[in-house]
Amino acid sequence: MDTENKKARIVKANHLLQGKVGRGPVDETKVARSQKLIDNNQVDFAPMAKEYLDELALAINAAREGEKDAEEIISSIITPVMQLKANAGMFNYTLVGNLANVMLNFLETVENLDKDVIEIVEAHQKTLILIIGNQMKGDGGEFGVELTGELKEACKRYFAKLASAGKTIEDKDAFFIDG
Repeated sequence: MDTENKKARIVKANHLLQGKVGRGPVDETKVARSQKLIDNNQVDFAPMAKEYLDELALAINAAREGEKDAEEIISSIITPVMQLKANAGMFNYTLVGNLANVMLNFLETVENLDKDVIEIVEAHQKTLILIIGNQMKGDGGEFGVELTGELKEACKRYFAKLASAGKTIEDKDAFFIDG
């Protein structure tokens, strides 16, 4: 990777959360109580996930029909993927969170919404429907590693296809570091 020409992405800290919790260490009993609530969570993630997956399906359809501009459609795809990533771990759907993380990194990297991007997103969506529908909690073991690897490979093939066509994506290397 050529680090010489790589631009650093600076993310400004948001101090809103710090203002809510204060400064200094968090009370250990509060941390333990919060962890116990997470560990004993009995809420069914499937209905919540279905809403996000339905939202993703609508965005995919909009992308296929070209109803909006690419930036707006990519944003409408990113939102449910981000929600799945953010919420999956809380409900012990680690594999869903891992796959959503790869997809989120990919979507934040692509610049144009072409047929191949839409197909990758749609395959991701269908995979998540099956995982959640079968209540596959946890990281999926070897199967989860294989699924995550396949999604990464699909993204790599997309970038390779762009490169062979003489197109480049500025942050493609960042995708492979994080994803």
